Amino acid sequence: MLVGMKNNHFIYLTLIVILGLLLRLWNIDKPEGMWNDEYLTWSIANLKFPQDFFKGVASNCHAPLHYFYLKAWMAIFKDSDVSLRFSSLIPGVISIFTMYICAKEYLVKKHGELCALAAAFLTSVSAFLIYFSQEVRIYSLTFLIASLVLYYSLKVFNNPSNKNCWLLTLFSVLLVFEHTIGFVFVLFNSCAIIAFMQRKKKENNLVNNIVAGFILCLPLVPFLYGLFAHPKYFSQWWAPFSWSKLLFYFTDLFSPVLKNISNAPPSFLEQIFSNASVNIGFIIFALVPSFMCLALAIKAFQNGRRVNWYLFTVFVATFLTVLIAALFGKLIFLTKYLIELYPLLILLVAVGWSTMQLRPLRICLATIFAVITLFYIIVSYTSPVRLVRMEGQQLPITILADLSVKKNDRVLYLYYPPSRFEKYVKENKLFFYANSIDKYNFPYVIYPFESDTYEAYKHGKRLYHDIFLLKYNKKMSDFLTNNYYSKMKKGDRMFIVELKTVSFFNEERLENIVLDDKSYQRIPFLYLVTSYAKNYSIKTSSQELDYKGHYDSGSWRVHLFERV
Repeated sequence: MLVGMKNNHFIYLTLIVILGLLLRLWNIDKPEGMWNDEYLTWSIANLKFPQDFFKGVASNCHAPLHYFYLKAWMAIFKDSDVSLRFSSLIPGVISIFTMYICAKEYLVKKHGELCALAAAFLTSVSAFLIYFSQEVRIYSLTFLIASLVLYYSLKVFNNPSNKNCWLLTLFSVLLVFEHTIGFVFVLFNSCAIIAFMQRKKKENNLVNNIVAGFILCLPLVPFLYGLFAHPKYFSQWWAPFSWSKLLFYFTDLFSPVLKNISNAPPSFLEQIFSNASVNIGFIIFALVPSFMCLALAIKAFQNGRRVNWYLFTVFVATFLTVLIAALFGKLIFLTKYLIELYPLLILLVAVGWSTMQLRPLRICLATIFAVITLFYIIVSYTSPVRLVRMEGQQLPITILADLSVKKNDRVLYLYYPPSRFEKYVKENKLFFYANSIDKYNFPYVIYPFESDTYEAYKHGKRLYHDIFLLKYNKKMSDFLTNNYYSKMKKGDRMFIVELKTVSFFNEERLENIVLDDKSYQRIPFLYLVTSYAKNYSIKTSSQELDYKGHYDSGSWRVHLFERV
């Protein structure tokens, strides 16, 4: 694939890859540990093979391939946090090269080398990809596979040989098994290729291979049907849809400012105008590079090639499908859920830039983009390499270790079950009793009647309205007494571990929200139920035990009580 590359172009590509590697290595060892989604990915991959492993994979909402990949990785490289993060870093670095060959395949003649280097550079310095190259999640590998799907799609456009068609089928199937909603992209990608290829180039093996690919994906159909037709929980119980997410999607992809990683701010406009003043930083570092890239992507369509209509159709169809699903509450509209489209967009930006006729303007735009992006990544405390996983699950365990938690002490976790912390508990050699009022068991602890988690997620606002106003909740009091107060002797301590980012309403504020129907309907159920669990647990524990204060680290707060 490097045959015919000029020496200086090979040097440029090597430097771009080295730059991307260094940016992904920088601060890869996160002292806060893995946050919940990372931890859950590791815990499933860490299950005993085969029975427990397959059961864990089937019970999760994500496609299975990444768990097999991570399990194989752990078998070779063990499961330290740094090693686990390298499982994402390696695909992230390889993606720089795959985007290079994608762009070179698109422009095989004039501007091809320049376009390829531009695509590689955009991939190398992408804040979004740097972030996920340091996270123990599916998205770095998903991007790599998606870029290979794009590459072989372009190869099929240029030469629908049996080899190219089969490789396109292979990577399409891998993408479906890697990312739960990857099937949406693969479906539209396959249909668009058939629709827009020149008829004289079409061969029966293309259609046959696509059909074969869908047959290979059939084992995943029951999983996908169960996930979308009978969801175990409703994603938007914690993050309602807002139209601002659409704008944050593009700033996430084309600027170094990341806002829609887990849940975007409610208003895009407030990021520009805040407290009657203009946010110059957001304009320079988010809007300027994003507008530049979008303009270049649009410019790429000026040559009128059929392949552009293919790319346009795939993007619009996939984007709108995910958007409609988000509007109906089937998933959250997050940038990472549309990561399959990112290789396509990078390609279009590279094409738009490399085909500019005015060389001085081309150099000027490239310089502005490079300076803005690299300056922010290197200097800003919110750059992708410095973004702290504030919910990192090692943070509360470090607090407990610093407080010298003892065997007879008791810990109550709020929001996550104890299993989410076991890796770091063992690493710190801590021994204590732990229970939880978490996002899976809260109906059995808080709600006084027969209920389950599915009903609570779906109808929580209606079912829990009056519960949130209770000053005395017998079920919760019995839970706390039976598991904590009645078992504690003089000198024993109780720790309540609170996740501040989901339980920020105090008792008075929560009551006001519940009594105001407009506010009650607007605020996600998650924040209401976790705030209630926190307020009641701390209030009741303060009545039964002596409160010694609290300790903060990141998004975590650990409350300390003692039996006197």
